[in-house]
Amino acid sequence: MASSETNKFQLKSVDQIGIVVRDADKVIESWSSMFGIGPWRSEEMGGTDAKGRPWKAKMVFANLGTVQLELIQVVEGRLFHSRFLEEHGEGIHHLGFYVDDVDEEAANLVKQGAKILFGNPGRFIYLDTGGPGGVMFELIKRPG
Repeated sequence: MASSETNKFQLKSVDQIGIVVRDADKVIESWSSMFGIGPWRSEEMGGTDAKGRPWKAKMVFANLGTVQLELIQVVEGRLFHSRFLEEHGEGIHHLGFYVDDVDEEAANLVKQGAKILFGNPGRFIYLDTGGPGGVMFELIKRPG
């Protein structure tokens, strides 16, 4: 259920950890062998940006207990994640949280000073919460 008042957003768990990588297959091989993480599920997304340039990304998912690990690899073009990779290298990109209404919760957080960075309305939205911490948050439509 979405918050009806500003400042009432209450996180209860981290549902996803997003990690930007240069080569998802190498990470999968290493983590599967070393830590037994898997099985992994892969998705590719692509399209064109606002300037008509093609882009493609590979996202690979595995569950570790109740937390979903998401590896994000830029395959082609410039994506939202490309800048992160250039500035910080591989590593944790965001923490994801399942919500019932992505757009309503995002609007609530924007009222509190968060900035929407990227998203697909109704499905997911990345937020810069500003201030201390330096971690990006992603609101994700609750599965089911």
